Amino acid sequence: MVVVVERMVLAEVASNVARGLVREFADDGRTAGRFGREIDRFVERALVEGAEFVDEVTAEVVAGFCDEAVRGRDGSWRAPAASTRRTRRAAVRWLFRRFRQEGICVVDPTVDVRVVEAPAGGPRPLTDAEVAECRLMSDRTLSQTRLPACWALAEATLTTGEMSRLVVADLDLEAGTVAAPGLSRGPVTRTVPLTGWGAGTLARRVAELVGEGGGASTPLVYRSGRSLNAGGAAAGQAINRILTYGGLGDDPSATAKSVIAWRALKTFEQTGRIEAAALLIGSSSLDATARLIGLDWTAGP
Repeated sequence: MVVVVERMVLAEVASNVARGLVREFADDGRTAGRFGREIDRFVERALVEGAEFVDEVTAEVVAGFCDEAVRGRDGSWRAPAASTRRTRRAAVRWLFRRFRQEGICVVDPTVDVRVVEAPAGGPRPLTDAEVAECRLMSDRTLSQTRLPACWALAEATLTTGEMSRLVVADLDLEAGTVAAPGLSRGPVTRTVPLTGWGAGTLARRVAELVGEGGGASTPLVYRSGRSLNAGGAAAGQAINRILTYGGLGDDPSATAKSVIAWRALKTFEQTGRIEAAALLIGSSSLDATARLIGLDWTAGP
């Protein structure tokens, strides 16, 4: 008996799966829209490369799409920025993650696609697309809440050292805030609003801890009995693991501080005030905050 395996047409299954973007990124329409556009472009590029079916998509096809030239306002073509290549890779990675979940394929052709950018003097802010990808990858084991909880706290601008000092009582889930403890040589004590995703993620973490018999004094993301330094190191390893899962392990400019920089930059963009960004991250230096988000705020018009 001959078994005929049905081959999946890339354009058809990508269109069906991409409808899930709106649900998965319900609180982030901007990323959903960007991923949707990039997936459409990827399918067009794959067809040009001769990849009509899902099983014909290779790492070379994905790399060709990520490196595809972009057109400037002057009409000239140029190589895409590293951030553009990372966004393209993140969109295709999301697509194939969904393909695997639905049994459409078992291979992820994005795994071996590398995007490397040398840091220009320190960590850079993550892009919205990178944050969205890291959220997904932090939660890839739904039964484990510690990893996504660490990412949620990083989105709230807490350093890994601050994370190690948190207990359940430091969270106010009703208000959607966390009491950041500050550090003697670092950020000051402050109350920080959680992101929408972060609030839901930390609510799951608290529910798990309470279900295991924990209470208000239970450490939030590190196990009791370990030193504060060890707890901070563990939180740092958790963030680095998520960055690697999100495809940023080969980018030396993407660190735990990049998550804080992302949130600080969004605050600056929303308010137009570097003071607001500094207050959020607990920094006493406007210059240091500006450097963190890549802003030359002292430059004239």
